[in-house]
Amino acid sequence: MISRPTAASGLMAEAESYWTPRRRNLVLAILCVVGLFNFVDRQVITVLLQPIKEEFHASDTQMGFLTGLAFAAFYALAGIPIARLADVRTRKMVIAVCLAFWSLMTTLGGAAVGFWMLAGTRIGVAVGEAGAAPTSQSILMDLFPLNRRAVVLGLLSGTQSLGIGLGVFLGGWLSQAFGWRAAFLIVGAPGLLLALIVYLWVREPPRGFSEPVRAEQAPPPPLGQVIRRLFSTPSYVLSLATVGLGGLGGYGMLNWGPTFMVRIHHMSAAQVGTWIGAAIAGSLFLGIMSSSMIADWAARKDMRAYPWIAAIGPLVAIPPGLWFVSEHDWRFAVAAYFLMTFAQCSHNTLSYVIGQTVSPVRMRAVSSVIMGLVTTLVGIGIGPFAIGVLNDLLEPRYGTEAVRYSLSFITLGWLGAAVTATLASFYIRSDYARLQQEIADAAAAAS
Repeated sequence: MISRPTAASGLMAEAESYWTPRRRNLVLAILCVVGLFNFVDRQVITVLLQPIKEEFHASDTQMGFLTGLAFAAFYALAGIPIARLADVRTRKMVIAVCLAFWSLMTTLGGAAVGFWMLAGTRIGVAVGEAGAAPTSQSILMDLFPLNRRAVVLGLLSGTQSLGIGLGVFLGGWLSQAFGWRAAFLIVGAPGLLLALIVYLWVREPPRGFSEPVRAEQAPPPPLGQVIRRLFSTPSYVLSLATVGLGGLGGYGMLNWGPTFMVRIHHMSAAQVGTWIGAAIAGSLFLGIMSSSMIADWAARKDMRAYPWIAAIGPLVAIPPGLWFVSEHDWRFAVAAYFLMTFAQCSHNTLSYVIGQTVSPVRMRAVSSVIMGLVTTLVGIGIGPFAIGVLNDLLEPRYGTEAVRYSLSFITLGWLGAAVTATLASFYIRSDYARLQQEIADAAAAAS
């Protein structure tokens, strides 16, 4: 490990005085709330699929397109330019504008008069949300050192998971009480106020503030150089594969799990919102935080703990996942869903920790958004869409039971994620040493 210079001047000296632990934690708390809103607005539609399908006379393939490919494609298109903007401009402004835009699009979803108009609003949500997580992660990596990053990103991911559960809960209850349109209106509006809070209260930290050697004065490299640098890092590339494959099972279950409970166990929207919403929120938060804390503790001795723990979770998730889709008692199905989700979520946060740790400071937003794009295109895009297609293909033979077989198939992604995370453990130490050497060389050249 390279020692940090003892003297800080100019901007860094001012930052040392300003960024007290209290202020760092306040920014963390605000960005966690942004993450909560992000996933409430994203996930609320999953419990509304059935009433939307019935009103618009849509197929399961169309509903899978609405929650999967339509969202993923435009998330991908918007992600890189927004992340690039975050790497070269003021990040709090990027977050505030993105938050305001996706909140507005969520509320407009409640006014949709047809399937394609609703799809347009969800595309708007995707474009706005593309800038939130990568930019938040970039700020937090500048505020917290390596030995706290898994817990910090775990808190960010954990509150996002609460948003997933809260989105299902609110969607179920609001839909049953007021209709699915009101659910979109009510969950979207508060984000406009939060965007103003981000703009007024969040201060931009210096780039590289928490690094062993500070390199915040380095100019942002060209985008092509960023892409080449990231894809020449084996542990980063393998982490991309991990979040993609893990997302097939994870987002497939998250997006179709509530509908599965409605069709197979004949639960009402409010019951699904209560039981599955609580299972999602509790299991994801506990799973993310426990795996993050264990990983930070274990990585003090060997940083390969990050990919090792990322590999264990998806592998352990397969048995309860198969139990969930085969269970005939809804209470045991909820218990299986909790265990499955608790286990599988470790791969995502820890893969992001690996990606941020081995990426140069001026490349971190792009690094994060590429990982988010893989998660979105493969996990959110292909996963739910493939399940919808399989449902339609299998329905003539199995009827409503078709969704059991579709969800069983999608758990294979977790096996692939365990393999790629394990392979990443062979490269993470050399990739991190390479980064530290690059920073040291740059600092020596500038002195």
